Amino acid sequence: MVAPVALLAIWLISWLVDSTSNDDKTPRGLKLESPAIADVSIDIGGLSEDDVTDVVVELAERFQQTPAYIATATRVVAFTAEEIGLAVDVEGTVAAIMAIDSDASNPIGWTASFFESSQSELLFEVSTSDSQIARLEAALHQPPVDPAIVLENGTFQVTPGIPGEVASLSSALPQLLEAAGRGADPLKAEADVRLISPEVSETAIAATADWINQRTAQGLLVTVDEITKRVQPAQLRSWVILYNDNNEWSYNIDRQKLEDDLAELFIEVATVASEPVLTVIDDTPVLVSEVPALICCDESAYRQVLEALKTQLPSVELELRESDKINDQSWLVERGIVELTGRFTTNYTPDQDRVSNIHRIAELIQGAVVYPGETFSVNEYVGERTEEKGFVDAGVIYDGVYSTDVGGGISQFITTLFTAAFNAGMEFPEYQAHSIDIERYREGVDATISWPKPDFKFRNPNPYAVLLWPTVTEESVTVSVYSTAYAEVEWTNRYDTPRRYCTLRTTERSRTYSDGTVLRDSVTALYQPREGINCDGVCTSSVLPMDADGDGEVEYDADGLPEQCVDPEDCTDTHAPANVDEDNGADLCTIAPPTEEDEPGETGPEEGEPGETTPDEPTPEATPADGPETTPGQTQALDPEQGQRA
Repeated sequence: MVAPVALLAIWLISWLVDSTSNDDKTPRGLKLESPAIADVSIDIGGLSEDDVTDVVVELAERFQQTPAYIATATRVVAFTAEEIGLAVDVEGTVAAIMAIDSDASNPIGWTASFFESSQSELLFEVSTSDSQIARLEAALHQPPVDPAIVLENGTFQVTPGIPGEVASLSSALPQLLEAAGRGADPLKAEADVRLISPEVSETAIAATADWINQRTAQGLLVTVDEITKRVQPAQLRSWVILYNDNNEWSYNIDRQKLEDDLAELFIEVATVASEPVLTVIDDTPVLVSEVPALICCDESAYRQVLEALKTQLPSVELELRESDKINDQSWLVERGIVELTGRFTTNYTPDQDRVSNIHRIAELIQGAVVYPGETFSVNEYVGERTEEKGFVDAGVIYDGVYSTDVGGGISQFITTLFTAAFNAGMEFPEYQAHSIDIERYREGVDATISWPKPDFKFRNPNPYAVLLWPTVTEESVTVSVYSTAYAEVEWTNRYDTPRRYCTLRTTERSRTYSDGTVLRDSVTALYQPREGINCDGVCTSSVLPMDADGDGEVEYDADGLPEQCVDPEDCTDTHAPANVDEDNGADLCTIAPPTEEDEPGETGPEEGEPGETTPDEPTPEATPADGPETTPGQTQALDPEQGQRA
């Protein structure tokens, strides 16, 4: 019996001592929790009032940054609890915690406290000052939006007005306090709202939109430097600025938009005017002078267009103006025109008519700039060679036969340009070689030209612009190409391939780039065996084979080619054109049969008897050859040493 009594005494003494020492502390097992602050469950059992106060103050500070949302009819605005004046009631929360009775007032409750827990919660309050309420309501205020005129799909249209909102927090603050107490997530309340109507009438603004649409319905005719274009209604309306001044609508012109649009609309005028003047000094491209670009249009454009709208004038005439951009030496550097990248020279005999043509086309092309990715066409750049442009009659090759025409001889320039561009790494989408091999050229890299075909074109495949700079002397023409060296160009091989009686000459090159890439390509030229003989070994369509002995058959040389081909106009005197195949076309220049005047008293066989030969009338049509070496209408340069036909 002694042991149970002793244990009971110890139990009672422990209760008495513990309960006496914790009279001013929170009950054992007490936890502080609040759904308003996430993940909060703090054991505050056995703490003094000061310790509890510290815990509650820390939680109150965390709660100040809790988001709180106030909604109106059209939007939701986010604040913090601190901005709204919603806070933890620290004093009230601590008093409530310390007032919690402990079940440890009796030994049995004291013993149970070791195995059970209880909880307390945070208390909240709203203490929003008048200045805070004013700021919150100002943040919630939504001014009315008046109906407006907008440009949509090229037409002025009216957008409806939107009522404004004036908010009151009289009911929203109690809602937030209640939400915090129950731990709502998120904290949200709805404010009372009073609507404010827009000041401007939609009817009045619609009348203004109709008026400006009618005023601009025809667009505007604009003339610049003798070029006239119509500014379409949609674009004209994009220049108009509408504004409301004391409920009266007016308009103005967006000057920058007008200037930008006109500069783009008349770009072809500005491009010509803004090209810099270049020269080459000691193989270095130089901009001769700092040339201001001319663009559309001068400052009067703004006033003239505005006046045209006011007075309903259908058209205006504007002038070009100098732009702020000046073409200086950096123009060349920006485009990479800084060094010599290709050159070739060919010679000629001075004082020939063809030399005059070479000088003239060199003059026209000097200074041409070909930008990256662009294709340069000689026919497009120079146009047809005419006497009005300064070209004269000189030697050409038509259908593989020497002749003359205005602009003759410029194929020597084209060949010189071709070789220089070949050396500079250009590419050639369109070219045609001479039909006769000319010794002064690097065989296989030569080209001819005529109007409108064949043309000579080259493409700039490099990332830098190319400047063409032809120069001439009394005895030679040189084409220099200036850019930035982008690839090392090397002529790697040349070989001939028979094409029946013709020779196909292939010239290969390689272009080696800085990254080690090597591109290999080639150009070709098809040369006929000699003047007037095509690849089939017969005279071309514009000349006749010669029958020298009158046996009715062509005379051939040891190579199996006609010994002579003559112009039908030269088939006279003892020879005359004959229709061997009876196809009504002259096929042969043969000895004419005797006439009565040649042999008096003789009579030929009766009409229709075998052996009768009646030459057809000559029909010397200048029909271009169909052979692979030429193109219909082809003109080719005459070799200067062969300027006179033998």
